[in-house]
Amino acid sequence: MTQISDASGTHPYRDTTLARLGWPGTFNALIAVTCCVFAFIGISSSSLWGDELFTMRLVDHHQGLGDVFQRMLSDVHPPLYDFLLYGWVEYFGTSELAVRLPSAILAVLCILLFVSSTRRRFSPAAIAFACAVATSSMFWYVQAQNARNYSLAMVISAALLATAVTFHRRICAGERFPAGPWLTLTLLAIAGSQTHAYMLLVAGMVFLFLLLATRNWPQRIGLCLSGLVVLGLYVALLWMMIHAPEHDFDATWFRNSAGFFSSHLRRAIFQFMSRQALLIVVVMLVMGWIRRQRAEPATRDPPHTLDWEVGLCGFVIVGVIAGGIAVSLLVAPSFSYRNVLVCAPFGWLLLARLYDAAGPRTETRKGAIAAAAIVILLGSQAAVLCRGRLLPSTEPWRASAAYVQGLPGCNGATLPVISQPRTYGPSLSPRVRFMIERRYYGYYLPSSYHPLAYLADDWVRQAGALVQSNSTCPVLGWILHDVSEESAALTLARQFVSQPGTGNQLVIQEINSYELSWMRWKAVPRAYVFLRATPRIVEQAPALPAGVPPDKKYALGNRLLLTFNPSAPEASAWDIRRLHSGTP
Repeated sequence: MTQISDASGTHPYRDTTLARLGWPGTFNALIAVTCCVFAFIGISSSSLWGDELFTMRLVDHHQGLGDVFQRMLSDVHPPLYDFLLYGWVEYFGTSELAVRLPSAILAVLCILLFVSSTRRRFSPAAIAFACAVATSSMFWYVQAQNARNYSLAMVISAALLATAVTFHRRICAGERFPAGPWLTLTLLAIAGSQTHAYMLLVAGMVFLFLLLATRNWPQRIGLCLSGLVVLGLYVALLWMMIHAPEHDFDATWFRNSAGFFSSHLRRAIFQFMSRQALLIVVVMLVMGWIRRQRAEPATRDPPHTLDWEVGLCGFVIVGVIAGGIAVSLLVAPSFSYRNVLVCAPFGWLLLARLYDAAGPRTETRKGAIAAAAIVILLGSQAAVLCRGRLLPSTEPWRASAAYVQGLPGCNGATLPVISQPRTYGPSLSPRVRFMIERRYYGYYLPSSYHPLAYLADDWVRQAGALVQSNSTCPVLGWILHDVSEESAALTLARQFVSQPGTGNQLVIQEINSYELSWMRWKAVPRAYVFLRATPRIVEQAPALPAGVPPDKKYALGNRLLLTFNPSAPEASAWDIRRLHSGTP
């Protein structure tokens, strides 16, 4: 068994093969590098989605950082990412490429930081495996091209992890108070807590673990002071957010129920790693346990080896989950898989440790086959994700706006757009109404188009008046983000058509985007435009307007004709006829 040492102790590798990259590590590293390269490819394939459009509301102006801060007070996220992005778009503009490029850079930087900070403590093969799992995960894949604060949060998490390990190593080396790592930890914790609320939990768990592990009073006092400063700054920001006009922390999509928590915990697992990676991890855990049981007691790894780092990562991950649920129950609903996964780098370290402890040994035939299987499984997921970079996979705001723009008579007309009460609260304030109309539905439309926001119930009540209006625009309603499933759109359409004065007919034009289903990308409807059932709309094939580039050849999905017969029995009162198919 080869022994490789650093200042924190001895790191056992079971054989010399793991002490070098080897062919499995080379292929896994190639997978990670390919995914990192593809983070910069297809950045504009998808339109900005709802959360990114909210980001643009914060940064798409020239009023300075003070105005960014004032707008941010209506958000649930701290302002550091928005400050940085505001400065970026001032120089590089607000195209999808310009807005998302910082996230791609930060996502790759996070991987590089993880490699740099772990290269002396784990084998190259283990680090390559962890990076391949990380970059082939859906969370990293999405956040690498998402104009939100998650990539920045992951970078800070990786830096916190590296600095905490350095702090501990300096203590183990006999240093009474490592001032440099302590100051770096404090600054990173401040930056993290001002980037994402759950980064306050990550930093708090790191400080708490370090506090529990030390027996030195100067270190304890320093860590406590750091924690109080970080918490104080965040509480001051939170106080301003709570007292900001029209801010309601309860008017969000988060829920406090056992089903919601369990659903997002399950999603956190499958967003952190692919199904293929989860299978690999489960097999490694079983094989590692079997190996340990079969090994002679004298040859087993010392139980203290790397236990501190593993304990830190496990403590942070469990603490963030438990703390997130507690905050959601006691303060305001906030728990979600995305929030939990800001601490993903701590999980990557556990993956590297697992590979060193239970990874395949390529000097045997079985080990070589197992290593090849790992490469194939991770590589297949990476290949599918790389292909997805060229497909529109977010909410189709751009494609649906292009479709509406191509309809006759809609330029200058009022366009009813629909919001569900659960999204923005039971009523639409003037600020929220303006945001929906101009920052969401109007973002990809010329200013001559006039979206008008309705809550879903109000839209249904106005059904007769909307159908009977003299508008030459055939659009009766337009919804996305609030409704993603076709069944929900059909339910809304049935409520509309069953109202008096609607003529008992409605045409639904679906707009597709792509989502990953196991190992393939499939087109699914994500936006719905409700149209008058005029002969022209019923008979004419749907098309995007000339000169407006589609997101994809099949961006337009099915066109459905919904007919209601009030005199028929309930079981046969509704007829849904497919007018045109948008399926490739």
